[in-house]
Amino acid sequence: MEQTKGRGRTLAGEAYAAIRQEIRSGAFKPGDRLRFADLRALCGMSVTPVREALARLTAEGFTVLDDHRGYSVARLSLDELRDVTATRQLCEGEALRLSVLNGDADWEGSVLAAHHLMARIPQAREDIPSAMREDWEARHAAFHVALISACGSPSLLEICGKLFSRADRYRRLAVSLEGAARDVTGEHRRLMERALARDADGAAEALREHYGRTAAALESFFKG
Repeated sequence: MEQTKGRGRTLAGEAYAAIRQEIRSGAFKPGDRLRFADLRALCGMSVTPVREALARLTAEGFTVLDDHRGYSVARLSLDELRDVTATRQLCEGEALRLSVLNGDADWEGSVLAAHHLMARIPQAREDIPSAMREDWEARHAAFHVALISACGSPSLLEICGKLFSRADRYRRLAVSLEGAARDVTGEHRRLMERALARDADGAAEALREHYGRTAAALESFFKG
């Protein structure tokens, strides 16, 4: 019985990852209806794990449930962008400040290594310069996790992780609009340098500016 439950959770997790990736990549666009037949074909699974995956995605803000229309991809909005950005600046800025104050040599090494791995590969895809490489995406996420990993608060880390996921679709859209106009590489380098220099307030401010630039790039898009 336990094996069945465990396998059920694994299937739901696999369905969650598959559907979330389609949303993140833009294959499922904001406002698109999500039909169970299509999702079952995508995941190669029965309705139950797909339904569990959609419930989790809805709780995290990726999808919405309408009693009459079923599930659909959550729309992007200027109000949500502002809310998520401000909350990230507050929570993750404090998490970084605490990490700089509390982090030891192992933390320094993890930040340096994560930045090195991220900087080793280009951000943009060769075939679609306005889209990000998935391997860079994974290293980018690992870098931001490393920065705040020594904050000492599991609850704060959990909140920051959820906010990072909520902001992901907005960040991808910003990249497609900005092109080469923004020096993201330089922003990440400054974050690392201030953190390793033990400039807690300076690192937190650099992080808030980093997220603020993403929001600013999208303001005119939504207003237009």
